[in-house]
Amino acid sequence: MHVQKVRDLLTEARLYVLVNGGESPDRFACLVRGLVEAGVHVLQLRDKHLPDRELVARARLLRQLTRDSTTLAIVNDRPDIARLSAADGVHVGQDELSVADCRAVVGPDRLIGVSTHSVVQARQAVLDGADYLGCGPTFPSATKQFANFPGLAFLRALRPELPVPAFAIGGIQPANVARVLDSGFRRIAVGAAVTAASDPTAAARSLLELLQPSC
Repeated sequence: MHVQKVRDLLTEARLYVLVNGGESPDRFACLVRGLVEAGVHVLQLRDKHLPDRELVARARLLRQLTRDSTTLAIVNDRPDIARLSAADGVHVGQDELSVADCRAVVGPDRLIGVSTHSVVQARQAVLDGADYLGCGPTFPSATKQFANFPGLAFLRALRPELPVPAFAIGGIQPANVARVLDSGFRRIAVGAAVTAASDPTAAARSLLELLQPSC
């Protein structure tokens, strides 16, 4: 995908969904197809358990299934796999490779996202050259444990000075999306709220409706 198109899609993105590699390539493909069909703006492959060869294969499958769509494909933590799979970018946390080191691997045209848990971290990520931010955790999460929750106060403090797209993340569900929107954020990243739903495609569509700009 052309770099300008990728950046335009990121600018317009509101719903970012994290998915694991699934029980099999077929199950993974079924989930991804449904989420692409629903219109999810960004899909991130995040799997801490798959062996590297399988993770590369899943990343390539994600790329294949999103290539002719408006859904961006991101790989968690692994700039090498992002490059090998021709993904649109990589997302890293505070303990993973720096933005500079990621850039050295993925090159100038792929996106780099950074997880941030404070205004100081968010400012530093922007200075380091991050293309977008994950900001949280906003609420307790079913998929990741944190000792402290920066919460909505973090979102409200950060919102006035955001020069790059930023996604609120952590425990976001349909029942609390309104609280995120009230903070001034218009982008969210979710995992279980979609992937653990009985119908992930329908769950994604419901969240997209909640994120529609008000007239």
